[in-house]
Amino acid sequence: MSSQFSADSARSAHSGPVMRVLPYALIVVIIAADLASPRSVGFSPTLSVPPALAALIAPPRQIRPLLVGGICVVTATLLGLLAENVIAVELAAELLATAMVTLVSWVAVRSAQLQQRTLTTVRTVAEAAQQVLLRALPSDLVSVRSAVRYVAAAAEARIGGDLYEVMTTKFGDRLIIGDVRGKGLPAVEAAADVLGVFREAAHQEGDLSAIALRMHASLGRRTAADAEEFVTAVLVSVPPGSAQAEIVNCGHPAPLLLHHGVVTPLDPPEPSPPLGLLNLSADSVPVYKVDFEPGDHILLYTDGITEARDEEGAFYRLEQDKGWTVYQNPDPMLDHVLRAVRAHAGPRLSDDIALLAVKRLPDPEL
Repeated sequence: MSSQFSADSARSAHSGPVMRVLPYALIVVIIAADLASPRSVGFSPTLSVPPALAALIAPPRQIRPLLVGGICVVTATLLGLLAENVIAVELAAELLATAMVTLVSWVAVRSAQLQQRTLTTVRTVAEAAQQVLLRALPSDLVSVRSAVRYVAAAAEARIGGDLYEVMTTKFGDRLIIGDVRGKGLPAVEAAADVLGVFREAAHQEGDLSAIALRMHASLGRRTAADAEEFVTAVLVSVPPGSAQAEIVNCGHPAPLLLHHGVVTPLDPPEPSPPLGLLNLSADSVPVYKVDFEPGDHILLYTDGITEARDEEGAFYRLEQDKGWTVYQNPDPMLDHVLRAVRAHAGPRLSDDIALLAVKRLPDPEL
């Protein structure tokens, strides 16, 4: 089982060869222009520009602006001595300006390096949290084959408020996908609470609605500052030997059933509020059953899919995209959906994306 993250955050920025030689090329141009012009006209004041350009080269290196600045100071001194009627005060001012730009450029590069190190540390911690919260899932369970993909919208983040889990219990294979309202650390904490309760309750509760109520109660025990916090979620259970799947939907986008090439939204008979807001409705959460035969697929997703827009503001329509329906296994199916979303909305996403697909396997022979 694999998770896919934003590739942009994994790559370090590197300037091209033109940018790397540009400060030195500019020094050569300034020298040539100064020597070719009348001795009364000087270009040495422009030598304060190359150190600033050197600070823009990625990845940042502290030695670059110092090296380029040193060359510029020496060059400005020599050009000043060659100039006609050189004024010592003006030459000193030019050298001071070049030295100050060099110093400021060095400080900027040093600051960029410190920020880069901090970001690297944050990413490392986020990756460790991801391994705990959104851990690798088993591919083949008892009754289903699963695949998952997760893409964080922010380039700096590896994990957000989307959540998922797949596990085998004595009640059958069970899975969840959800989306926490909000962003940042509070969303991650809420996702961790919900997943922790699900991982325990899925082994203890035979009724999916009881699991949903326990997750709802867990959110209700959070601090008053998070009083408006809620989580949309879909829970699915596939009992062994059954040709049906049990589903609980708490305010989440309806899963899609793929049966013999036909896509059917699995809308609940009656809507339920998200976890954290179940007290607004009845004390129970309805469980509904759908036919789920060997070879069928159920595709679950978060609203990062349905809210993906193109440049004209048109939404991506997953249920109308027939490209993913031709695949016979969850992994290539999810890869197609991600490619389609990228093609529709471009590389920058407005929200995190979580995709979870399961294929019904034939019952094992006893």
